[in-house]
Amino acid sequence: MSRWVQPQRTGLKAATSDGPDGPLARVVKYVPAEVVSAYTLLFAPLTSLDIPHDYRPTAAALLIAIFLLVTIAYIWTNAPEGTMRRAHLFVAPLAFLAWAYPISSALLEGWFVGWVAFIAQAVVIALSLFIKPQE
Repeated sequence: MSRWVQPQRTGLKAATSDGPDGPLARVVKYVPAEVVSAYTLLFAPLTSLDIPHDYRPTAAALLIAIFLLVTIAYIWTNAPEGTMRRAHLFVAPLAFLAWAYPISSALLEGWFVGWVAFIAQAVVIALSLFIKPQE
């Protein structure tokens, strides 16, 4: 099973593939779990640092921004070229933000709004359901 969303194929290419990914597989594959895991690994100790209260949201936002760039770079260098890469470059950064935002709520404090996190995750799931790369 590939880490990347498998596109729908036509012609002879369709016979060599495992077939296109279904809705649940696309949701799972669009979320950049490798990057979210690394982000969480670094965010956890950040919460225990003695950061002045006024700078906590900024520190969390800076870490989110760095890992957003890491997400884009990871996809650009690892995803196969073509429709799979384009689909991942569109959905995965949004998925990273949708998951990193609630993970960061401990430091974002007043910058965190629960319903925004809910809507962001709902949008990413909807995009995952509807964006089906085709070759």
